[in-house]
Amino acid sequence: MVGSRRLRRRVKQVQRHLKNFLRRPAVHETVEFLLMLGFLYFSFTGIMMVIFRTDSFWRGVTSQSMKHEDDYSWRQYFSDRGIDTSQFPLQGGFERGDLLIIQGVSSFSEIRVGDVVVLDQGGNTIPLVHRVVEIWYENGSPRFMTKGDANSRPLPAEVANRPEQVLGKVIFVVPKLGYISLWFQGQ
Repeated sequence: MVGSRRLRRRVKQVQRHLKNFLRRPAVHETVEFLLMLGFLYFSFTGIMMVIFRTDSFWRGVTSQSMKHEDDYSWRQYFSDRGIDTSQFPLQGGFERGDLLIIQGVSSFSEIRVGDVVVLDQGGNTIPLVHRVVEIWYENGSPRFMTKGDANSRPLPAEVANRPEQVLGKVIFVVPKLGYISLWFQGQ
């Protein structure tokens, strides 16, 4: 009985201190600021998700597989196959630390050879961001192969991708801004 009275008294004391603390103008202003910041962040994110038709409309680049050297040797893979690269998007490539802006796709018909796509590899792996190098149909179902511009050949996981793996197409690159995202991810 004595222990429960002490506990009740202690709880009331803590409640009183908490009320006094929350009545301070600086606390009110801080809480209002944080709520407004949260509202703006989620509003911005929601609007961008609608505009870009994807829930991951930006991504920081984690590897150098799309980095172009000054000699543009990445074009050789395509020219060996008779493909003109002059109309390909992202002619300059991108590198680790760049920020990619991603547009969702409604159907696979929006994907073309030369597009840079973001692929879900399944599980907890980081999505792959590489260029589409070939499209074909297998038993009536579309398949496609991707390859990093800096890679000499496609990775084994890139040889027969399915349309449902596509998270979107890269439409714009902001140099170096992706390092912020990588830092938050611990990379």
